[in-house]
Amino acid sequence: MEIKDDWLATILCSLNDAIKYNDTLRNSETLSDIENVEEWLLQLFECKEHLQEEILKNPTLASRLQKHFEI
Repeated sequence: MEIKDDWLATILCSLNDAIKYNDTLRNSETLSDIENVEEWLLQLFECKEHLQEEILKNPTLASRLQKHFEI
């Protein structure tokens, strides 16, 4: 599967936002099933890690997107 380079920053930002939101949700006192959120967080982290590994194979692209690697 190929992803347009222009979309990668959007995807990384979306993953970062999803991680932040779900981490906040995981730490809230209103959540009854923490395990589902933790499993989802793990999947989000794994997805982002895989995407970063693929981006790092292209040094030019990696330098452009480096700021989006941080959550």
